[in-house]
Amino acid sequence: MPRLTLPRLLVVACALAFIASLPVLRAADAAASGKSLIHATDLLKLKQLESPALSPDGKWVVYVVRSIEPKPEAKDDWVYHTNLWLVAVDGSSAPRQLTRGGSASAPAWSPQGDRIAFVRAVDGKPQIHALPVAGGEAAPLTKIETGAAAPRWSPDGSRILFTSSLSYAQAREALEKSGQPAAPRWPVEKPGRSANDTKNYNAAKKGPPDAKSSSATKPSHTAKPHADASAVALAKADGSLQDRREWLAQNEADGNPRPLTRLNFQSETDINPDLSIAHLFVQEAREGAEAKDLTPGFTGYVGAEWMTDGKAIVCASQTNPEENPDRSLTASLYLVDAAGGGVRDFLKVPDHSVLNPQPSPDGRWVAFTINRGRLFGYEQAAVGFVPATGGAHRVLTAKLDRSAGNLKWSPDCRSIYFVAASRGGFPLYQVAIDSTEALTVTAEKTFGVRDYDVGVHGYVQVLTTPENPSELYTGTNAKLGYHALTTHNSDWIAERQLSAVEEHALTNDKGQTVQYWTLKPTVLERGKKYPLLLQIHGGPSAMWGPGEDSMWFEFQFFAARGYAVVFANPRGSGGYGRDFQAANYRDWGKGPASDVLAAAAEAAKQPFVDPARQVVTGGSYGGYLTAWIVGHDQRFKAAVAQRGVYDLLTFFGEGNAWRLVPLAWGGYPWEPGLREILTEQSPLTYVADIKTPLLIQHGDNDRRTGFVQSEMLLRSLKQLGRDVESVRYPRATHEMSRSGEPRQRLDSLVRYEEFFRRYLGEN
Repeated sequence: MPRLTLPRLLVVACALAFIASLPVLRAADAAASGKSLIHATDLLKLKQLESPALSPDGKWVVYVVRSIEPKPEAKDDWVYHTNLWLVAVDGSSAPRQLTRGGSASAPAWSPQGDRIAFVRAVDGKPQIHALPVAGGEAAPLTKIETGAAAPRWSPDGSRILFTSSLSYAQAREALEKSGQPAAPRWPVEKPGRSANDTKNYNAAKKGPPDAKSSSATKPSHTAKPHADASAVALAKADGSLQDRREWLAQNEADGNPRPLTRLNFQSETDINPDLSIAHLFVQEAREGAEAKDLTPGFTGYVGAEWMTDGKAIVCASQTNPEENPDRSLTASLYLVDAAGGGVRDFLKVPDHSVLNPQPSPDGRWVAFTINRGRLFGYEQAAVGFVPATGGAHRVLTAKLDRSAGNLKWSPDCRSIYFVAASRGGFPLYQVAIDSTEALTVTAEKTFGVRDYDVGVHGYVQVLTTPENPSELYTGTNAKLGYHALTTHNSDWIAERQLSAVEEHALTNDKGQTVQYWTLKPTVLERGKKYPLLLQIHGGPSAMWGPGEDSMWFEFQFFAARGYAVVFANPRGSGGYGRDFQAANYRDWGKGPASDVLAAAAEAAKQPFVDPARQVVTGGSYGGYLTAWIVGHDQRFKAAVAQRGVYDLLTFFGEGNAWRLVPLAWGGYPWEPGLREILTEQSPLTYVADIKTPLLIQHGDNDRRTGFVQSEMLLRSLKQLGRDVESVRYPRATHEMSRSGEPRQRLDSLVRYEEFFRRYLGEN
């Protein structure tokens, strides 16, 4: 195949600004610094900070630290720990660890500030605990068979709201026990059969609910599995039609076989024959209290928050409760009676999806995110609000053309904070409720606000900066800047040499500005030429930049190994508005490839780069684009395609992200002309033109893209006699590079670099 024609270029290069309090070594100073280079095993030192929560008086912040720790009684293996830490907002005391044992998340302060609720695994199930701030052991609040997550204190601190996910069988059992109709309002898609036309064997296998409980899902750890005697008598392989159906249902309850009747029959890790339904529960905030299911049935609810009066809970769910959840593509807001009086509509906007409700502290308003059409699409989520009593809503950020999330009210209830991806950063924004102009709060465009909280004295935020992937900062406004409250990563990073990140831009063939960034090799020797590594992001609507934490270590690792690194946000990336994100419609290959190859061509002009020694890698959609590029362009010495999509027709059936097909190509494989377009857009179509040595990576449990396409690509290239190999990681999902087993993450980094060196030469 001929080499892709590059678009006309308008390159603008500028070094990024670094905050003065955290200086970074430039590559030219590296040799004289006395600091060591980033090593692969430094990955094990990384700490990820999450979920900062300010105390009611604004003086303290509790947060989660996710760390990688040695696996007990195992050599050269590691596990993740998550623990709660506490630090004074004024920096008057050093951070201190509150929990041990490696399983604590989702902290939430009681309104009185005397306890912190959090989630901890007990016997493999998440349960809510409460930790006294003054000292003492954490006490369990919940002991529910289906687990408890997302704790929220009632406004008076007397009750806890939480979410628990039930299977279809558990939801059915709860209704049957309470004497309510046990069939869903939506159609069960099992042709020729009706809902619940056999006994509930799945529920029977797990044991009955506690007989003393009025809630069908009250804890039943001591209950013994039971079977309905009448059901056992009915279940026969050689009986009436109903007998045979009962026998088949009994086999299905054993998971042998697993019938698939759902549209969304894949989870992230396996086939998924069963539906998971998120129910909302409330109980008194004390050990041993009984949990009450507020939303029994077959409709799930998410994003639940207390209304300020403590009488109701606002949440989101599918717009049409009579539609099968697998087919529901829009959402609306609902109010749930906190006493168990049922659910009613709160905000439904025709042809829009509404999510993420946030009541204001004064009880007057509810903020939310809203986007036109389906939840899954190119439209950008805007910020809006509505009176807590109901009525007309207002959209505030339609002009911003960025997708908003993580909403929080200012203490005075006059404005709403939110985060949105934008041009390589994840800034914090603020919009007043009497305005439609969103103001950027984050001082540096290179920063990424990973999470934050707002209190009476300002805000705290977990930031990613070019110098540090994750640390907790406090700051009141852009003029005053930021103060680091923690040193979880900065302590070890201070002993390492880092490569600076430089920003550039080009104009593509659509006239769009494409941002890209480069890193020099950490140590530059005068007159020496270095290989160039092109990194490609996934999504395809993801966005990379200095504010993205997931690639911070990998970029620095390869720079330390002597690579010049380049990465770009081609057409289709998020963070640049709707039109840019939709610019890859029916064009996943040629157009985006021309954008990233243009960035690579410009990066290769740097005087220290050897343009004859280039390599490329990418994951997910980046794996797709890597395979596409090496099937159309021969400039790269080697390539690594990670967990990619290579045949779109197969992906439609194999991947749980299959909705990307109708979104990106406007139809389905059986519709006129679509099969031809999907075939033309599939990298596997051009496999005979792949001459570049290729390493194909996938996880055994990756159902987001599916792994059969990787096997198709491998076999095709092996049959063609090309330099190709594949590496498969057991138990690994699509998230392996971000949250997979630490040993596998470490292996992948070292393995990719070793593969490149085979074809680049040198150590």
